[in-house]
Order: sequence, then C-alpha cells, then structure tokens
Amino acid sequence: MLTSSAIIDAITISGTAAFAISAVFAASEKHGDIFTILVLGMITAVGGGTLRDCILDVPVFWAQDLSYIYIACVSAIGGFLFYPLLKTKWINTSYLYIDAFAIAMFGIQGTEKAWGLGFGLPIAPVILGVITAVGGGIIRDVLLQRPSLLLTKELYAIPVALGCTLHVFVLDFAPEFSELSAVISSLLIIYLRHLSIQRNLSVPNWAILSNNK
Repeated sequence: MLTSSAIIDAITISGTAAFAISAVFAASEKHGDIFTILVLGMITAVGGGTLRDCILDVPVFWAQDLSYIYIACVSAIGGFLFYPLLKTKWINTSYLYIDAFAIAMFGIQGTEKAWGLGFGLPIAPVILGVITAVGGGIIRDVLLQRPSLLLTKELYAIPVALGCTLHVFVLDFAPEFSELSAVISSLLIIYLRHLSIQRNLSVPNWAILSNNK
C-alpha cells in the first residue's frame, strides 16, 4: 500500500527527472552535445531550489541529499540517448504533465520552507515558491540564450504564483488546514497547466504590453 511519503517521493523523482529532461528539448535547439545536456540537466533540476536556499541562507538541499543530482544526471543522459523517442506526441504530452506535477509540488515546498523559517512573511514565501519551481528553467534558458517562458503568453509561472498565494493565505489565516491547502493549491497549479496544455489557455491580450501604435 502506498503511503503519502512514498507518493511524494515518487513525484519528487519524476519532477526532478522531468526538469532534467527539459534540458534535452531546450539544448536540441542549439545542437548541444551530451556534456552540455548533462550540465544543463543538473542546473534545470536543482537550480530553483539552490537559488531559494541561498536566499534563505540555509544549507543547499542537494548537498545534503545527492540523490537529486544522480536523478538529474541519469535523466539527462537518458533523454539524450532516447531523444527521438521523446519527440513522439504522447511521450511529450506525458512529460508536460509530469512537469506540471513537479512545478506544483516544488512551488508549494518552496513556499512552506520559507514560511517555516519566517522569512519575509507573508510575501517572500510566494516569491521563493515561484523561484523554486521555475528558477532552474530560467537559468537554463539564459545560458542557452533562448526566450524564457516568462517572456511568452504561456501560463507557466502564473499558475505557480496563484497556487503559492492561496497556500500562503491559508498558512496565515487558517494554519490548521495547511495540509489540505497544500493539496488544493497544488491541484490548482496542475489544473491551470492542464488548461494551458490542452486548451491553449494563455495570458489574455489585454494583460500584455504592446508597442503597436
């Protein structure tokens, strides 16, 4: 019988792998070699959490548990070796949903870590939750000199911000429901990503700055 801890561990492993594999897709645009993909895979997988821990001035999480690095390395190399298979539609869609679970869980984890340390309450936990979820991908895109998802209409960071904000609201006003809030906030992020993936839901035009005269 699966326990909640086992489920969380499974999502953590899957999420870390999904982040690392995303580096394969990104690096393919630049014809990156296997070493480039290995480095980018690690950066994408642990970059957001590393930034969060540096800001919080606490030990970096992967230095205490190197399994994150091992998972990222294996996933990046596996993605490189099986890249033609990964390009098939159903695998690519599955990856997007695994990634949605990952950003949801890591975002909420980052929020709870900052909240537990009393860091910059109540706003900073939301910011650090978003950084945890999308920071690695932003670093990857900067290194590859490609447009970040933050510069597109796709709903990626916004769902994380909304989910983290909801969780912080509950942590502040009804902390006794924090566990339920973590689940609901994660589901909100996943659902919004689902709408983006399947329904092409994006940022509305009125919320986008335009230079049209």
